[in-house]
Amino acid sequence: MAKNSRSVLVVGFNTRPLTYSLNKAGYEVYAVDFFGDLDLYPNVKDCLIVIKELETNYDLLRNKYSIFLANLTIEILQKYPNIEYLIIGSGLDDAFEEREVILKEIKKYQYSIKNLNNSIESIKKARNIEIVYNILSSKGYKIPLTLPYEKLKSKENVLRYPFIVKKKTGAGGINVYKMENKSSLSSFLHTQEAKGFKASEWLIQEFKEGIPVSCTTISNGEECEVISINRQIIGLKFLNPPKEFMYCGNIVPAYLFKEDEELISEISIILTKELGLKGINGFDYVLKNHYPYLMEINPRIPGSINVSGAVLDLNLLDLYIKSFDGSKWDYIKKKLNLTQSQGFATKLIMFAPKEIYRDKIQQINQFENIHDKTEPKIISKGEPICTILYKDKNFSRSFFGALKIADEIKKIIG
Repeated sequence: MAKNSRSVLVVGFNTRPLTYSLNKAGYEVYAVDFFGDLDLYPNVKDCLIVIKELETNYDLLRNKYSIFLANLTIEILQKYPNIEYLIIGSGLDDAFEEREVILKEIKKYQYSIKNLNNSIESIKKARNIEIVYNILSSKGYKIPLTLPYEKLKSKENVLRYPFIVKKKTGAGGINVYKMENKSSLSSFLHTQEAKGFKASEWLIQEFKEGIPVSCTTISNGEECEVISINRQIIGLKFLNPPKEFMYCGNIVPAYLFKEDEELISEISIILTKELGLKGINGFDYVLKNHYPYLMEINPRIPGSINVSGAVLDLNLLDLYIKSFDGSKWDYIKKKLNLTQSQGFATKLIMFAPKEIYRDKIQQINQFENIHDKTEPKIISKGEPICTILYKDKNFSRSFFGALKIADEIKKIIG
Protein backbone atom coordinates (compact mmCIF):
# COMPACT_ATOMS: atom_id res chain seq x y z
CA MET A 1 0.00 0.00 0.00
CA ALA A 2 1.42 3.38 -1.02
CA LYS A 3 2.19 6.13 1.49
CA ASN A 4 -0.61 8.69 1.85
CA SER A 5 0.87 11.77 0.19
CA ARG A 6 1.04 14.84 2.46
CA SER A 7 -0.83 13.12 5.29
CA VAL A 8 -0.41 14.10 8.94
CA LEU A 9 -1.44 12.60 12.27
CA VAL A 10 -1.85 15.27 14.98
CA VAL A 11 -2.01 14.20 18.62
CA GLY A 12 -2.88 16.48 21.52
CA PHE A 13 -5.20 17.83 24.18
CA ASN A 14 -6.70 20.33 21.73
CA THR A 15 -5.70 19.69 18.11
CA ARG A 16 -8.38 21.82 16.43
CA PRO A 17 -6.13 24.86 15.69
CA LEU A 18 -3.41 22.60 14.25
CA THR A 19 -5.77 20.51 12.13
CA TYR A 20 -7.39 23.68 10.76
CA SER A 21 -4.07 25.05 9.49
CA LEU A 22 -2.90 21.71 8.10
CA ASN A 23 -6.16 21.11 6.29
CA LYS A 24 -6.02 24.64 4.86
CA ALA A 25 -2.47 23.92 3.62
CA GLY A 26 -3.75 20.89 1.70
CA TYR A 27 -2.66 18.07 4.01
CA GLU A 28 -4.78 14.99 4.64
CA VAL A 29 -5.26 15.22 8.39
CA TYR A 30 -5.91 12.60 11.07
CA ALA A 31 -6.22 13.43 14.77
CA VAL A 32 -6.18 12.03 18.27
CA ASP A 33 -7.85 14.65 20.44
CA PHE A 34 -9.19 14.95 23.97
CA PHE A 35 -12.35 17.03 23.45
CA GLY A 36 -13.61 16.50 19.91
CA ASP A 37 -14.88 20.05 19.43
CA LEU A 38 -17.46 20.52 16.69
CA ASP A 39 -15.14 22.56 14.46
CA LEU A 40 -12.46 19.83 14.56
CA TYR A 41 -14.37 17.42 12.33
CA PRO A 42 -14.43 19.46 9.08
CA ASN A 43 -10.60 19.54 9.19
CA VAL A 44 -9.92 15.81 9.50
CA LYS A 45 -10.36 12.68 7.44
CA ASP A 46 -10.65 10.58 10.60
CA CYS A 47 -10.09 11.05 14.34
CA LEU A 48 -10.28 9.36 17.73
CA ILE A 49 -11.58 11.39 20.68
CA VAL A 50 -10.54 10.43 24.22
CA ILE A 51 -13.73 11.37 26.07
CA LYS A 52 -15.87 9.65 23.43
CA GLU A 53 -13.80 6.47 23.22
CA LEU A 54 -13.82 6.15 27.02
CA GLU A 55 -17.39 7.44 27.41
CA THR A 56 -16.31 9.79 30.17
CA ASN A 57 -15.86 13.53 30.78
CA TYR A 58 -13.21 16.21 31.28
CA ASP A 59 -13.50 16.27 35.06
CA LEU A 60 -12.70 12.59 35.52
CA LEU A 61 -9.70 12.61 33.17
CA ARG A 62 -8.20 16.11 33.47
CA ASN A 63 -4.94 14.91 35.11
CA LYS A 64 -4.55 11.42 33.64
CA TYR A 65 -5.32 11.54 29.96
CA SER A 66 -1.79 11.19 28.50
CA ILE A 67 -1.82 7.37 28.43
CA PHE A 68 -5.13 7.44 26.56
CA LEU A 69 -3.74 9.87 23.97
CA ALA A 70 -0.85 7.42 23.45
CA ASN A 71 -3.08 4.34 23.22
CA LEU A 72 -5.40 5.98 20.69
CA THR A 73 -2.39 7.14 18.67
CA ILE A 74 -1.31 3.50 18.35
CA GLU A 75 -4.86 2.55 17.39
CA ILE A 76 -5.05 5.11 14.59
CA LEU A 77 -1.56 4.13 13.33
CA GLN A 78 -2.73 0.52 13.09
CA LYS A 79 -5.75 1.66 11.12
CA TYR A 80 -3.74 3.99 8.83
CA PRO A 81 -0.17 2.61 8.67
CA ASN A 82 0.86 4.84 5.77
CA ILE A 83 0.38 8.29 7.27
CA GLU A 84 3.41 10.40 6.38
CA TYR A 85 3.97 12.70 9.39
CA LEU A 86 3.40 12.70 13.17
CA ILE A 87 2.96 15.96 15.13
CA ILE A 88 2.42 15.91 18.90
CA GLY A 89 0.92 19.06 20.39
CA SER A 90 -0.04 19.82 23.99
CA GLY A 91 -0.98 17.06 26.41
CA LEU A 92 2.18 14.94 26.31
CA ASP A 93 4.66 17.59 27.49
CA ASP A 94 6.09 15.53 30.35
CA ALA A 95 4.65 12.16 29.34
CA PHE A 96 8.00 10.64 28.35
CA GLU A 97 6.89 7.03 28.82
CA GLU A 98 3.84 7.59 26.64
CA ARG A 99 5.99 9.16 23.94
CA GLU A 100 8.33 6.14 24.15
CA VAL A 101 5.34 3.82 23.72
CA ILE A 102 4.34 5.59 20.50
CA LEU A 103 7.90 5.60 19.09
CA LYS A 104 8.43 1.91 19.97
CA GLU A 105 5.19 1.02 18.20
CA ILE A 106 6.37 2.88 15.08
CA LYS A 107 9.72 1.10 15.17
CA LYS A 108 8.25 -2.34 15.94
CA TYR A 109 5.88 -2.32 12.99
CA GLN A 110 8.22 -0.28 10.78
CA TYR A 111 5.65 2.38 10.03
CA SER A 112 7.02 4.84 7.52
CA ILE A 113 5.61 7.81 9.48
CA LYS A 114 8.16 10.58 10.09
CA ASN A 115 8.34 11.89 13.67
CA LEU A 116 8.16 15.69 13.36
CA ASN A 117 8.80 16.42 17.02
CA ASN A 118 11.68 17.19 19.32
CA SER A 119 13.67 14.19 20.51
CA ILE A 120 12.70 12.89 23.94
CA GLU A 121 16.21 13.82 25.15
CA SER A 122 15.72 17.45 24.04
CA ILE A 123 12.24 17.60 25.60
CA LYS A 124 13.56 16.28 28.93
CA LYS A 125 16.26 18.95 28.99
CA ALA A 126 13.85 21.73 28.03
CA ARG A 127 11.38 20.67 30.72
CA ASN A 128 14.08 20.44 33.39
CA ILE A 129 14.15 23.98 34.72
CA GLU A 130 17.40 23.34 36.65
CA ILE A 131 19.23 22.48 33.40
CA VAL A 132 17.67 25.49 31.64
CA TYR A 133 18.55 27.92 34.43
CA ASN A 134 22.13 26.61 34.52
CA ILE A 135 22.43 27.42 30.81
CA LEU A 136 21.08 30.95 31.36
CA SER A 137 23.24 31.60 34.45
CA SER A 138 26.38 30.43 32.67
CA LYS A 139 25.70 33.03 29.96
CA GLY A 140 25.09 35.84 32.42
CA TYR A 141 21.29 36.04 32.25
CA LYS A 142 19.22 36.64 35.37
CA ILE A 143 16.90 33.93 36.65
CA PRO A 144 14.32 33.81 39.46
CA LEU A 145 15.49 32.12 42.67
CA THR A 146 14.27 28.54 42.27
CA LEU A 147 14.80 25.62 44.66
CA PRO A 148 13.63 22.03 45.13
CA TYR A 149 10.71 21.98 47.57
CA GLU A 150 12.76 19.86 49.99
CA LYS A 151 15.00 22.91 50.62
CA LEU A 152 12.14 25.17 51.70
CA LYS A 153 12.86 24.99 55.45
CA SER A 154 16.59 25.55 55.07
CA LYS A 155 16.01 28.58 52.81
CA GLU A 156 13.17 30.30 54.68
CA ASN A 157 15.52 33.17 55.55
CA VAL A 158 16.30 33.70 51.82
CA LEU A 159 12.85 33.23 50.32
CA ARG A 160 10.29 35.93 51.07
CA TYR A 161 6.49 35.76 50.84
CA PRO A 162 4.80 35.78 48.44
CA PHE A 163 6.45 32.93 46.58
CA ILE A 164 5.36 30.28 44.11
CA VAL A 165 5.02 26.55 44.63
CA LYS A 166 4.76 24.66 41.35
CA LYS A 167 4.94 21.11 40.14
CA LYS A 168 7.92 20.14 38.01
CA THR A 169 5.53 18.69 35.43
CA GLY A 170 2.38 20.08 33.85
CA ALA A 171 1.49 22.97 31.59
CA GLY A 172 -1.04 25.77 31.24
CA GLY A 173 -0.55 27.02 34.80
CA ILE A 174 -2.59 24.18 36.32
CA ASN A 175 -0.11 23.18 39.04
CA VAL A 176 1.10 26.65 40.06
CA TYR A 177 0.18 28.14 43.45
CA LYS A 178 0.99 31.47 45.08
CA MET A 179 1.87 31.39 48.79
CA GLU A 180 0.97 34.72 50.41
CA ASN A 181 1.98 33.71 53.94
CA LYS A 182 2.52 30.73 56.24
CA SER A 183 -1.22 30.19 56.54
CA SER A 184 -1.68 29.77 52.77
CA LEU A 185 1.30 27.39 52.67
CA SER A 186 -0.26 25.26 55.45
CA SER A 187 -3.59 25.24 53.61
CA PHE A 188 -1.88 24.22 50.36
CA LEU A 189 -0.05 21.35 52.09
CA HIS A 190 -3.20 20.13 53.80
CA THR A 191 -5.03 19.98 50.44
CA GLN A 192 -2.15 18.39 48.55
CA GLU A 193 -1.33 15.79 51.20
CA ALA A 194 -4.82 14.37 50.73
CA LYS A 195 -3.86 13.86 47.07
CA GLY A 196 -0.57 12.10 47.90
CA PHE A 197 1.81 15.07 47.96
CA LYS A 198 5.44 14.18 47.13
CA ALA A 199 7.93 16.96 47.90
CA SER A 200 10.34 15.68 45.22
CA GLU A 201 7.79 16.56 42.50
CA TRP A 202 7.60 20.26 43.43
CA LEU A 203 9.67 23.44 43.20
CA ILE A 204 9.58 26.72 45.08
CA GLN A 205 10.29 29.95 43.23
CA GLU A 206 10.43 33.64 44.06
CA PHE A 207 7.34 35.43 42.80
CA LYS A 208 8.02 37.83 39.94
CA GLU A 209 5.19 40.29 39.41
CA GLY A 210 5.17 41.66 35.88
CA ILE A 211 3.83 41.23 32.37
CA PRO A 212 3.40 37.59 31.28
CA VAL A 213 4.79 37.21 27.76
CA SER A 214 5.90 34.40 25.49
CA CYS A 215 8.13 33.95 22.48
CA THR A 216 7.45 31.55 19.61
CA THR A 217 10.46 30.31 17.63
CA ILE A 218 10.98 28.04 14.64
CA SER A 219 14.17 26.04 14.16
CA ASN A 220 15.73 23.29 12.09
CA GLY A 221 17.91 22.18 15.01
CA GLU A 222 20.79 24.49 14.09
CA GLU A 223 19.33 27.78 12.86
CA CYS A 224 16.47 29.65 14.51
CA GLU A 225 14.04 32.47 13.77
CA VAL A 226 11.52 34.21 16.02
CA ILE A 227 7.94 33.97 14.74
CA SER A 228 6.30 36.29 17.27
CA ILE A 229 6.44 37.72 20.78
CA ASN A 230 3.09 37.41 22.51
CA ARG A 231 1.32 38.92 25.48
CA GLN A 232 0.08 36.10 27.72
CA ILE A 233 -3.33 36.26 29.37
CA ILE A 234 -3.03 34.40 32.66
CA GLY A 235 -5.79 33.82 35.22
CA LEU A 236 -8.09 36.59 33.92
CA LYS A 237 -11.04 36.31 36.34
CA PHE A 238 -13.49 37.66 33.76
CA LEU A 239 -13.00 34.36 31.85
CA ASN A 240 -13.74 32.17 34.92
CA PRO A 241 -10.48 30.17 34.97
CA PRO A 242 -10.52 27.40 37.62
CA LYS A 243 -6.94 28.19 38.74
CA GLU A 244 -5.18 31.49 39.50
CA PHE A 245 -2.35 31.01 36.98
CA MET A 246 -4.40 29.25 34.29
CA TYR A 247 -3.50 30.01 30.67
CA CYS A 248 -6.41 32.02 29.21
CA GLY A 249 -5.06 33.19 25.85
CA ASN A 250 -2.77 35.67 24.11
CA ILE A 251 -2.53 39.00 22.36
CA VAL A 252 -0.19 39.07 19.35
CA PRO A 253 2.04 41.01 18.92
CA ALA A 254 2.85 41.77 22.56
CA TYR A 255 3.19 45.56 22.09
CA LEU A 256 6.40 45.92 24.09
CA PHE A 257 9.43 48.20 23.89
CA LYS A 258 11.78 47.20 21.09
CA GLU A 259 14.65 46.63 23.56
CA ASP A 260 12.49 44.25 25.62
CA GLU A 261 11.56 42.26 22.52
CA GLU A 262 15.19 42.07 21.43
CA LEU A 263 16.27 40.57 24.78
CA ILE A 264 13.36 38.10 24.79
CA SER A 265 14.29 37.03 21.25
CA GLU A 266 17.97 36.72 22.14
CA ILE A 267 17.33 34.44 25.13
CA SER A 268 14.79 32.32 23.24
CA ILE A 269 17.13 31.78 20.27
CA ILE A 270 20.06 30.87 22.54
CA LEU A 271 17.95 28.29 24.40
CA THR A 272 16.51 26.86 21.19
CA LYS A 273 20.03 26.25 19.89
CA GLU A 274 21.54 25.08 23.19
CA LEU A 275 18.76 22.53 23.70
CA GLY A 276 18.75 21.39 20.08
CA LEU A 277 15.04 22.15 19.66
CA LYS A 278 13.36 21.67 16.29
CA GLY A 279 10.13 22.86 14.77
CA ILE A 280 8.02 25.47 16.56
CA ASN A 281 8.50 25.96 20.32
CA GLY A 282 7.28 28.33 23.03
CA PHE A 283 9.10 30.19 25.81
CA ASP A 284 7.17 31.72 28.73
CA TYR A 285 8.48 34.77 30.58
CA VAL A 286 7.49 37.34 33.15
CA LEU A 287 8.71 40.79 32.13
CA LYS A 288 9.59 42.77 35.28
CA ASN A 289 11.28 46.18 35.10
CA HIS A 290 12.03 45.52 31.42
CA TYR A 291 13.81 42.23 32.16
CA PRO A 292 12.39 38.89 30.95
CA TYR A 293 12.56 36.13 33.57
CA LEU A 294 12.08 32.72 31.97
CA MET A 295 9.35 30.66 33.64
CA GLU A 296 9.19 27.55 31.45
CA ILE A 297 9.75 26.13 27.98
CA ASN A 298 7.08 24.35 25.95
CA PRO A 299 9.11 22.21 23.51
CA ARG A 300 6.18 21.81 21.12
CA ILE A 301 3.74 24.01 19.20
CA PRO A 302 2.35 26.53 21.75
CA GLY A 303 -1.27 27.55 22.22
CA SER A 304 -0.60 30.98 20.72
CA ILE A 305 0.14 29.54 17.27
CA ASN A 306 -3.27 30.31 15.73
CA VAL A 307 -3.07 33.90 17.02
CA SER A 308 0.40 34.37 15.49
CA GLY A 309 -0.80 32.85 12.23
CA ALA A 310 -3.80 35.18 12.07
CA VAL A 311 -1.66 38.30 12.60
CA LEU A 312 1.11 37.27 10.19
CA ASP A 313 -1.30 35.78 7.63
CA LEU A 314 1.00 32.75 7.42
CA ASN A 315 0.24 29.06 7.56
CA LEU A 316 2.66 28.28 10.39
CA LEU A 317 1.86 24.56 10.45
CA ASP A 318 3.00 24.28 6.85
CA LEU A 319 6.24 26.05 7.84
CA TYR A 320 6.52 23.70 10.83
CA ILE A 321 6.54 20.64 8.57
CA LYS A 322 8.98 22.30 6.20
CA SER A 323 11.36 23.08 9.12
CA PHE A 324 12.15 19.34 9.37
CA ASP A 325 13.32 19.37 5.74
CA GLY A 326 16.85 20.80 5.59
CA SER A 327 16.38 22.06 2.05
CA LYS A 328 13.45 24.31 3.02
CA TRP A 329 15.12 26.54 5.64
CA ASP A 330 15.92 29.40 3.24
CA TYR A 331 12.27 29.39 2.14
CA ILE A 332 11.11 29.61 5.80
CA LYS A 333 13.52 32.47 6.59
CA LYS A 334 12.41 34.38 3.51
CA LYS A 335 8.73 33.90 4.37
CA LEU A 336 9.18 35.16 7.92
CA ASN A 337 11.48 38.06 7.04
CA LEU A 338 9.15 39.32 4.32
CA THR A 339 6.08 39.13 6.57
CA GLN A 340 4.94 41.91 8.87
CA SER A 341 2.23 41.89 11.51
CA GLN A 342 -1.13 42.92 10.10
CA GLY A 343 -2.87 44.45 13.09
CA PHE A 344 -3.36 42.60 16.39
CA ALA A 345 -5.18 39.43 17.34
CA THR A 346 -6.53 38.35 20.73
CA LYS A 347 -7.31 34.82 21.85
CA LEU A 348 -9.45 34.27 24.95
CA ILE A 349 -10.38 30.89 26.44
CA MET A 350 -13.75 31.01 28.19
CA PHE A 351 -14.35 28.65 31.12
CA ALA A 352 -17.63 27.59 32.68
CA PRO A 353 -18.39 29.41 35.99
CA LYS A 354 -21.06 26.82 36.78
CA GLU A 355 -22.84 23.90 35.12
CA ILE A 356 -24.04 24.96 31.66
CA TYR A 357 -26.80 23.23 29.72
CA ARG A 358 -27.16 22.22 26.10
CA ASP A 359 -29.39 25.09 24.93
CA LYS A 360 -26.94 27.75 26.10
CA ILE A 361 -24.01 25.99 24.39
CA GLN A 362 -25.99 26.00 21.14
CA GLN A 363 -26.52 29.76 21.46
CA ILE A 364 -22.82 30.40 22.18
CA ASN A 365 -21.75 28.34 19.16
CA GLN A 366 -23.69 30.71 16.87
CA PHE A 367 -21.43 33.68 17.70
CA GLU A 368 -18.90 34.94 15.16
CA ASN A 369 -15.21 34.66 16.07
CA ILE A 370 -15.88 31.55 18.20
CA HIS A 371 -13.69 28.45 17.87
CA ASP A 372 -13.22 25.16 19.75
CA LYS A 373 -17.00 24.91 19.83
CA THR A 374 -18.19 22.50 22.49
CA GLU A 375 -20.64 19.82 21.42
CA PRO A 376 -24.05 20.69 22.93
CA LYS A 377 -24.10 18.83 26.25
CA ILE A 378 -23.89 19.61 29.95
CA ILE A 379 -20.58 21.36 30.70
CA SER A 380 -19.26 21.14 34.26
CA LYS A 381 -17.89 24.10 36.21
CA GLY A 382 -14.25 24.77 35.25
CA GLU A 383 -14.43 23.20 31.77
CA PRO A 384 -13.47 25.29 28.73
CA ILE A 385 -16.53 26.46 26.79
CA CYS A 386 -14.94 27.94 23.67
CA THR A 387 -12.10 30.05 22.31
CA ILE A 388 -12.59 33.61 21.10
CA LEU A 389 -10.25 34.87 18.35
CA TYR A 390 -10.65 38.52 17.43
CA LYS A 391 -8.47 40.58 15.10
CA ASP A 392 -8.39 44.36 14.77
CA LYS A 393 -6.07 47.18 13.74
CA ASN A 394 -4.59 47.98 17.17
CA PHE A 395 -3.86 46.36 20.54
CA SER A 396 -6.76 47.82 22.53
CA ARG A 397 -9.42 47.32 19.82
CA SER A 398 -8.37 43.71 19.47
CA PHE A 399 -8.41 42.98 23.22
CA PHE A 400 -11.61 44.85 24.03
CA GLY A 401 -13.32 43.45 20.93
CA ALA A 402 -12.62 39.94 22.25
CA LEU A 403 -13.76 40.94 25.76
CA LYS A 404 -17.02 42.26 24.32
CA ILE A 405 -17.75 38.83 22.84
CA ALA A 406 -16.86 37.23 26.19
CA ASP A 407 -19.31 39.61 27.87
CA GLU A 408 -22.08 38.54 25.48
CA ILE A 409 -21.36 34.91 26.35
CA LYS A 410 -21.56 35.73 30.07
CA LYS A 411 -25.03 37.21 29.50
CA ILE A 412 -26.18 33.94 27.93
CA ILE A 413 -24.70 31.85 30.74
CA GLY A 414 -26.42 34.12 33.30
